Formats: sequence, structure tokens, C-alpha cells
Amino acid sequence: IYSLAKLAQSRDDEMGRHVERVQTYCQALAQKLKDEVIYPAEVNKEFIHNIFFATSLHDIGKVGIQDSILLKPAKLTKQEFDVMKTHTVIGHETLLKTREKCTENGFIEMGLEITRSHHERWDGSGYPDGLAGEAIPLSARIMAIADVYDALRSKRVYKDAYSHERSVEIIGAESGKQFDPKLVDVFLEMEETFEEIYSEIQDG
Repeated sequence: IYSLAKLAQSRDDEMGRHVERVQTYCQALAQKLKDEVIYPAEVNKEFIHNIFFATSLHDIGKVGIQDSILLKPAKLTKQEFDVMKTHTVIGHETLLKTREKCTENGFIEMGLEITRSHHERWDGSGYPDGLAGEAIPLSARIMAIADVYDALRSKRVYKDAYSHERSVEIIGAESGKQFDPKLVDVFLEMEETFEEIYSEIQDG
């Protein structure tokens, strides 16, 4: 599983240790949910265990995106971004084939949720399915915050890295729009943990 995630990541050197960081963010956020008894029907020890590993698969669909788009040293056009969006469906379809061999596997089930739905938005304006609110799987809603935080903190060819403070401000402003407001509240309570994880798991 780790090798599959790293294979996808190897297509894009700019990602650095993104996979390791988002795994750790998601695990920490899920543990905080359990500690504060938020979404207790879903968040238990198994959920926390599975989300750590399942999040590593979130971008495996990028292996199906052509280099001219995936590695473009500039911002994507609308048409190119539409192609990039398909990585969610490609990753989901890949894991569906895995599920045929590994039925009733909680890790694979969560991987399916995350690969397909981590770019959905709480207000329904995300992709690929336009899901809204709690129709978006909880694992994907957690992953969305972790993924965006790490992207904001990281330098890209088309953007500078944002400070931790600015990244927290942006995520807070998206409560109820891009992100689940309950999860944003928890994120804001533990934002220093995210900063520590980013500082500890550096590229290079």
C-alpha cells in the first residue's frame, strides 16, 4: 500500500513528503474527534487506524493524468483542470478492482471514500459528484482539511507557501462552505498540532 502511494507521488516531485504529512494530520484530527466524542457513531479505534493508511491513497489516480497536465510548471487552464479532476474517479476505479479481491476490508472501503470524495465541498460545489454536507463521507471531509492545509503551507511553481497563521485563517473562513464546520472547529482547537507535524515532517 505504501509503495502504491509512493508510486503515485513519484510522478510529481513537488509533492515531497505530502503523503506522510496528511496521514499524520488525519490521524491526529480523528483522534481529537474521538477524544471529544464528535461523530461517535463513526469514529472509533478502527476508524483512526484505517484513516492513517487510507489517506495515503488519496491521489493514486494521478498516475492516470498525462505529464503535460500533472507536471505543468504553471497554473492549469479550465480544460486542463477538468482533466486533473478525473484523478478522483481513476483512483476510485482502481480501488474498486482491489475490493473485488479484498471484500469486507475496512481499509479499502475507506480508501474508496477518500480517493473519490476528498475534493467534495460541504456546500455541494465540489467534485466529482457534487455531494454536500454529511452525504460526503467523514473520512473524505477530514482528508479535505488536511490536504488543503498542507497545500497552503507548501510552495508550488504557481504560488508561494503560506504561513501557518494565514493557512489557519483561510481554513477557518471556509467553515460551512468548503469544510464541515464541526471539523473546522476541532481543527482550530488543535491547529498548533498541525504546525508541529508540518515542521517535523519536512521535504528533502
